Amino acid sequence: MLLRVLSPPAAARAGLLAFMLALAPVPAWPADPPASIKDKVQLCASCHGPAGVSAMDNTPSIAAQPDIFLQYQLVFIRDGTRKVEVMQEIAKQLTDDDIRALAAYYSSLPPPPPIKPGDHVDSARVNALIQPRHCDSCHKQDFAGQGETARLASQREDYLIKALGDFRAGNRRGRGMGTMMEVSVTLKDEDIKLLAAYLARQP
Repeated sequence: MLLRVLSPPAAARAGLLAFMLALAPVPAWPADPPASIKDKVQLCASCHGPAGVSAMDNTPSIAAQPDIFLQYQLVFIRDGTRKVEVMQEIAKQLTDDDIRALAAYYSSLPPPPPIKPGDHVDSARVNALIQPRHCDSCHKQDFAGQGETARLASQREDYLIKALGDFRAGNRRGRGMGTMMEVSVTLKDEDIKLLAAYLARQP
């Protein structure tokens, strides 16, 4: 069973550790969702796109996000640790089995295509931001994400800007968020825009 995230930080960490240890292996779903979550997938599609590829401003694509990452985010939102107003009531209706199934389904989908190159992104400037912050140690060298860490490659550029801004401002809560606040607090607005432009163009 998924464990509820408790408000006090120590309790939350303990609960999440137990949650990780309790996760049972789940199969990768085919492109068509299982009947048990088909109606929920249709609801998700209204914002995140029919194949988990968002066409909505400031709304993330969730296709090919790591399974555990998706489970964590849904638990955080369901329990109010992470505040996403449009998701709050939806997440409250999800059972533990729903969360497992939705995460397995969306993690099995192909990732979004990178946006068209457009303006040149200065890779030297990008590397000067990425290397000292060791972004690839959590998000992987190809930025495909792993475990509880998000996929950044080919994510919507506007959403990446929003997310990094939220981290910098301390507006995101949940496991690993302290690290992201430390990483992003020294970023200037132009740095965030540059990183978002680069990551959105990665395959």
